[in-house]
Amino acid sequence: MQRLPRLLIITLVGCLMLFSGAVAQEENASDISNATTELQTAEGVPPEILQYAADWPLPNRDYENTRATTNVSISSENVDDLAIAWTFDINATGTFGGASSNPLIVGDTVYFQDLFADTYALNLADGSVKWERIYNNTTVTGPNGPAVGWGKVFVTNDPFSIAALNTSSGEELWSMQLINTTPLEGEIIGEGIDIQPTVYNDLVFTSTVPGRGDVFYQGGAVGFLYALDQETGEIVWNVSTVDDPVGIWGNPEVNSGGGAWYTPAVDKETGITYWAIANPAPFAGLPEFPNGESRPGPNLYTNTLMALDHATGNMSWFTQVLAHDLFDHDLQIAPILTNANISGEDQKIVISGGKMGRVYAFNRDTGAILWIAVVGRHENDQLARLPPGNTTVYPGALGGVETPMAYANNTVYAPYVDLYTNWTPTSSLSLGVEGAPQAEIQSVPEGTGGLVAIEADTGKILWDRKLDSINVGGATVVNDLVFTATFNGTIYAFDAVTGEEVWNFTAPAGINAWPAVANDTIIWPCGVGEMAQVIALRPGGMDGMTPTPTATMNVTPAATVNVTPAATVNVTPAATVNVTPMATMNVTPMATMNVTPMATMNATPTATMNATPTATMNATPTATMNVTPMATMNATPTATVNVTPTATMNATPTATPAAPGAETTVEIAADNLAFDTETITVPGGASVTMVFDNQDGGIPHNVAVYDGPLRSEAIFVGDIITGPAEITYTFTAPSEPGTYYFQCDIHPSMNGDFIVE
Repeated sequence: MQRLPRLLIITLVGCLMLFSGAVAQEENASDISNATTELQTAEGVPPEILQYAADWPLPNRDYENTRATTNVSISSENVDDLAIAWTFDINATGTFGGASSNPLIVGDTVYFQDLFADTYALNLADGSVKWERIYNNTTVTGPNGPAVGWGKVFVTNDPFSIAALNTSSGEELWSMQLINTTPLEGEIIGEGIDIQPTVYNDLVFTSTVPGRGDVFYQGGAVGFLYALDQETGEIVWNVSTVDDPVGIWGNPEVNSGGGAWYTPAVDKETGITYWAIANPAPFAGLPEFPNGESRPGPNLYTNTLMALDHATGNMSWFTQVLAHDLFDHDLQIAPILTNANISGEDQKIVISGGKMGRVYAFNRDTGAILWIAVVGRHENDQLARLPPGNTTVYPGALGGVETPMAYANNTVYAPYVDLYTNWTPTSSLSLGVEGAPQAEIQSVPEGTGGLVAIEADTGKILWDRKLDSINVGGATVVNDLVFTATFNGTIYAFDAVTGEEVWNFTAPAGINAWPAVANDTIIWPCGVGEMAQVIALRPGGMDGMTPTPTATMNVTPAATVNVTPAATVNVTPAATVNVTPMATMNVTPMATMNVTPMATMNATPTATMNATPTATMNATPTATMNVTPMATMNATPTATVNVTPTATMNATPTATPAAPGAETTVEIAADNLAFDTETITVPGGASVTMVFDNQDGGIPHNVAVYDGPLRSEAIFVGDIITGPAEITYTFTAPSEPGTYYFQCDIHPSMNGDFIVE
């Protein structure tokens, strides 16, 4: 689930909160210059993004999602002079405040969207309105926001549709409905669009999630990824984020999940897009299905990083970092693309993180996990099953890395939230399921947070700055500074190298959004409270303003809207649809924390599903299905984690069939994220003693036996142990001879045949 939407849960459980230059390092400047040169020669990049690459033309500034700039005059030398140059009132109000995402700066124009979906073009110089498009939709939860390209501004205009507006006038050019809004009698629509889109190669990339407005995680709801034609809005391809979007892990009446909450990264050299997919539901469980028993198995492709071809949606690889998530621990943060030297080898990598309070580095070509950094407070978050009674878990449902990270100079900057949730095996925040007892979430005013700097080569924590309020303001690098902001309305600037606090500023309202920066101006939405405003910070403030004539407001009448009905949306030929059923990850960024699955989550409209062939899923060889060590890895995970070789699983079986009869002993070991055997053989009906040696230091594993790779029925599920450690399991083998299946539930790429003779 997501950021601010998660505040919805707080309201529903009675916990809702309070209130309402340019001295760049030479190396980083060179990196930016090279990136700009590459961008200017890249095919498929919209002309506005080419022309204004030095501004903030994309949601996280660039296709790599770095959120870093050296092309501005703000630095540690003049940060003390920052003051408000102008403000723009935010009229949207609601549980999530008025704003929860990133403005864009394109030349002399700021594009901003609030949480009523109202979209504005503002003059960068003085904040005057050039045009506005008012949708006044109170069920948009975010993190929404604009994307710009080909003379259009692309926005979510209601929870079900994407619209294209003219960049000069705000006139709506087309609107494409992605979600069926005419359900059968008694059904409630259970999906919505809660993401800031991005654009590339004549396509608009967006996603649905299992919820919208007041409805989250209703049984049957599945998130999809979409690519739309920028000229017409027609669907070019869509991909399910649940591997079985019809059966939904065996119980479609109860289960739901998936989707993306944050903007994907785009590798312009390869054309591969990288998506962070959210959590499964219900979580933690229900009275009749404790500990997520309604959804046995790993719940692919939730909590997964996916690499998809931008043109077709075909999957190159996927890596699940957390199987069978019980705690709403999404992997949801916008992936960051960069290079690093890991264990002496230069590699192209992709970095992501999420509400589980971990940041991951993956090999960009294979999905292999290279390191894991643990951030924030952790307690009981590695449990595979909750014991009876209340268990306090850090990070809670509103904790961990909730908002976008930044990258510069071989350093990743991650904001984090320390809030706990008290869970029981049958408590739930999946409010789409009626009658579920609610988990207890710590009050937001009691929460704290921080900002960490992580070395990109090793995952080592370089510094960690604690903050007295939850940090849901993202991270943004500006020359030698890194900016962030807390929910109580404090904006901070830290020295990017040392972490020393250089400057802070009290905003007019609380903050759960992140800024855009260009020239000498920081544009920051401050949307929580009675004084909700977009503020422009500039050295000298109003004294430093350049007078600009007030622009005229061009309000385009709604009558010009060209709405394409959902029924006509699904025109993509099956050959191009490539619907890769994936997982159910509700990435809930804190600012838009859609954490509250509501009662009425509808199944994904079949009209937009365009078939979900499992064939596209199987395009990914198991060797690239790098299911991650989620474990208790230390804050400075070493580069030795970077072996994900499922291919190394080719070892000789250690299990020897015992004589038919009563007992047999099996020995199995895990090392380098692989079992030392691909086959275990036992007599039918035997009492099995399995000695499991987990040799992977700091990484959790178990051994579980199922009826087959689809894991429809569990024969035995062993307790999870964090290595190095050894455990002895005992269970009874099936009496029916045949080939069954065993795996590590935390890393399902570790698997093999369990043969009963």
